[in-house]
Amino acid sequence: QQQQQQQQQQQHIEKKSHSLSHASAQIMSKAFAGLKAVHELRFHLCQTSKHSEGARNFLLKSYEKLKAASPTTPVLIREAHGVEPKLFARYDFGEERSVALNGMSEKEIEKAVNSLLK
Repeated sequence: QQQQQQQQQQQHIEKKSHSLSHASAQIMSKAFAGLKAVHELRFHLCQTSKHSEGARNFLLKSYEKLKAASPTTPVLIREAHGVEPKLFARYDFGEERSVALNGMSEKEIEKAVNSLLK
């Protein structure tokens, strides 16, 4: 009977965990809601430089949110030694806009991404 109670508790925990992860995925996808209007997001950054640190950290923490917002939109990461960090967004008819990310924090980069999604 004790083993059965433990199994029931485990099932209850798993159900709660699944519903929490589903809810958090919905919240994450709202963070970059305008992403569906963009054909491509492209990040250029350096793997080691200090001025690309915010971009690297942003991508490590927010890549999944970006993909949850629009799984079919390509999010490209181009790394090259010494390159200045920059974000490009490509729209209809090949139109591109870009934002320099040099020395920005993760929060500032999130704002920059959202500004390109409007």
